[in-house]
This record gives sequence, structure tokens and C-alpha cells, in this order.
Amino acid sequence: MTDDQDRPIVVAAGPVDVLHRLALAVRPLDARTRGPAGPGLGVGLETAPVPGRRMPRHRVVRPLEHHGATGFVVRHSTSGALPATVAVRVDDPARRWIPRKFSVPLWPRAELALSDAVPPGAPHVPAASRLLLPWLLPGPAYSVAPGTTGMRLRVTRAGDPVRWPRITAYGTGGVLVGWGHGDEHGQVLLLLDTVVPASRPGTLVPVALRTHAPDPATASPPDPLDPPADLGVEAVARSHSPPQDADLDNPVLRGTDLPPDYETGATDTVREFTVGQVVHTDDLPHTPPPVP
Repeated sequence: MTDDQDRPIVVAAGPVDVLHRLALAVRPLDARTRGPAGPGLGVGLETAPVPGRRMPRHRVVRPLEHHGATGFVVRHSTSGALPATVAVRVDDPARRWIPRKFSVPLWPRAELALSDAVPPGAPHVPAASRLLLPWLLPGPAYSVAPGTTGMRLRVTRAGDPVRWPRITAYGTGGVLVGWGHGDEHGQVLLLLDTVVPASRPGTLVPVALRTHAPDPATASPPDPLDPPADLGVEAVARSHSPPQDADLDNPVLRGTDLPPDYETGATDTVREFTVGQVVHTDDLPHTPPPVP
């Protein structure tokens, strides 16, 4: 028995072998409703091509087991060791939500097994400490509730669509009123969380839009066989045991923090939103920040 394997644990019926342990559960949330996103999502672990091995040139995604309300599950098992950090991809083939990718450090199997020792070598690590709750932002095919205020637009740089853009929206006094993520075609469905309380349906409300885009100097080249391959990876910290509130809900998970190597546009653009409607509008130009 190697050090990374579990020793038998003793139960009422006697010693039994531990064949697997929960390493990570991924439970994607709809950023609008805060409820579960899905069904039909694709959640998996990314693996980079291995030099010298016959594999597709694009990244391979190993689908995770789906366990209903528990989410998508990664296990420590007897079939092989997991890396210390995994790359999780969340995608929606139906384009209701924008894909996201995360770098997630795992609780090692040896640490998880300590609580089963006699006497216990460490407190039990609760399942909530091994839970990832990413928020997914609406995509082009998202089902928008009646009375929602928003815009459908495309972010461009020098006239060309920006891959995987992000937009933050600010109302009067610089208050954040919404944010949106874009797809590989630069398309963003930006839905506002709040509008001026006294505004009636049909009223025009000015909102300042700030664009964010991958820095073309460091962005990975697109892969036509695997569109999300160049999507920015967002790093999350390993949860405490037991988890703290900030482990399960923070700006990275919500999608308000920017992935590494994103640049913020040099200027904001003011657009008028029609209260209670989602309208199509002109392209939104992203102006790169000045070079220092």
C-alpha cells in the first residue's frame, strides 16, 4: 500500500477498504436567479496535450460524473492520483450561459483520510469545503424573464469582435447595476440588476458601460476545434475547513473579478437602456488602455 492510498477503516461490520473519496463537487449557479444552472451543462477537467502521445492537438476535456443536486463530481479513487490542482471547464452547448474555466486546488487524499484514523489524526473535512459554486452569466440563448432591462450587443476592437469580453455597467453615482460576459464572437447579453426605482417601463435610463478584454499581446490563439480553449482561467483558493462564507461566494466565483491578462477599456461608453425591455444595439467599441 502506497502513502497516497487509504488504509482500511473500521465500521460495525469490521474493516473495509476505501475505494474513493470526494475530491471536488462543482455546482454551477445561474447568476441571475442564484439557482442551479442547467440542465445540459458540460463540466469537465481539462488536460493539455502530452508531447509524443497521439492525442487531439486541442485540449482534451474529461467529463465529470453528474450527481443531480450534488453537482458534478471529481473523486480520489484507487485508479490513479489526481494532480494537486485541476483545471475545471464549465460549458453550455445550448449557449444559454457563457463558459468559464477555473484552476482549483484540491484537498489531498491523504489529508481527507486523517479523520478516519484511530484515533483521528485531523478533523473531518466537510463536503462543503470541497465545493465549487461558479456563477454563469447569461449567453445569447438565455431565457430572459419578462420585464427585464438589458441590451444585446457585440464588443469590438478596431472593428473586429473581441473574444470573451466582459462588461460592467454603472448607474448614477457610479453604482454597479450589472455585469455581463461575452462569447467567442464578442456577443454579450447584458442584463441590469437594478434601475432607477422611480423609472416606469419604457423610460430611458443612461448607463455607463466599461469594457474588459483579453490582452491581445498575451492571449492564446483561438482553436477552431475547441472554441473555449483560449478562455481565461480564473484561479480560486482552496476552501477552509469548515468553509467560510467567502470561500463559497466571492468576486471570482461571481465573475466580477477579471481573469489574468485582461485589460480595461480606456473610456466608458454611455448607452440608454429602456426600462423593462431587452433591446439590440450597436457594437460597443473596446478602446485599449494607453501604453505606459
